[in-house]
Amino acid sequence: MPSRLDQDGAEAQATPACDLAGEARRVLVVGGTGFVGRHLVARLAEDGRASRVLTRDPQTAPPELHREHVELVKGSYRDPATLDAALDGVDAVCHLAKGEGRNWQEYLDNDVEPTRQVAEAALRRGVRRFIYVGSIDSYASGSAADRIDGSTALDPRIDRRNHYARSKATCERMLLGMASERGLPLVILRLGIVIGAGSSPIHYGVGRFSAWNRLTYWGDGRHKLPFVLVEDAADALVRALDVPAIETRSFLITDAPLLSARDYVAAMQARSGGNVRAAPRAIWRYWLEDFARGIVKTAIRHPNRHLSSLHDWQCRSHRAIYDPAESVAALGWHPAGTHQALIERGINPSVEAMT
Repeated sequence: MPSRLDQDGAEAQATPACDLAGEARRVLVVGGTGFVGRHLVARLAEDGRASRVLTRDPQTAPPELHREHVELVKGSYRDPATLDAALDGVDAVCHLAKGEGRNWQEYLDNDVEPTRQVAEAALRRGVRRFIYVGSIDSYASGSAADRIDGSTALDPRIDRRNHYARSKATCERMLLGMASERGLPLVILRLGIVIGAGSSPIHYGVGRFSAWNRLTYWGDGRHKLPFVLVEDAADALVRALDVPAIETRSFLITDAPLLSARDYVAAMQARSGGNVRAAPRAIWRYWLEDFARGIVKTAIRHPNRHLSSLHDWQCRSHRAIYDPAESVAALGWHPAGTHQALIERGINPSVEAMT
């Protein structure tokens, strides 16, 4: 098997997971060691489809990645030489990775610029499809009067949002520009609140957690939330690899609105034996505390100073109605569709892992 380059430029051998000769449509999964990425790679392998995953250390990669049809390559997608070598013989790219930072410049450096590099490399290699995984956090979702589907535009006030929501939206705009001007075969999937085996029950789409079994809701916690099972999210990604003529389209990947944050906590309580405590909290209280901290940081010219907006905090509640019907029809995709499935396959496994 040909060698690859690690992030320092030295040769690094790919793990001999399988003989990929003759296997068509190999997929490079950027972010394949993450929660959704692991399920995507497993789903591709179950379909007999080859994938390649970049990881800092193939020997310590999650055990579910050490399987037939999966090639683990040492390196980082942030290193141009490693990335170019990883795209050798690749038919499609699924970009699930996300950068982090303490300020906007760090998000530009750790998320936006690496995403541009991945897309540039994919263009040079002439991949057939480039899937970018966005986030529902980039929507304006704080009003119960709003309805969101895959065709809904991102928040027009994205500059007043948190760095993560803004960074994901910036990546989308950049990639759409590359699709329009240079032919990047782009498809965007915006994942909802992803739950399932292999994750923690702590999910900030539900509320603010101080421990796995202690949280406050975003508001009263009574409205239905856009959950989706991780295996259903992986299925949507696999389908989006092959559905024809969907380039430059965006798809909302959530189940029907079936469970509220209170329903989520009730399921946690039932599975854990009642060891979960949750309370409502007004959105404006979160915002006021955060805004006060921002004023202090601004006064002392802290490098991570940022004045949050009430609009941003309201969007954390996801009070809007999320409608995945367009994605179901276009992708031939069928999420679980019942509150019981979301509880049994989405919430219970994560709670069991904590208790």
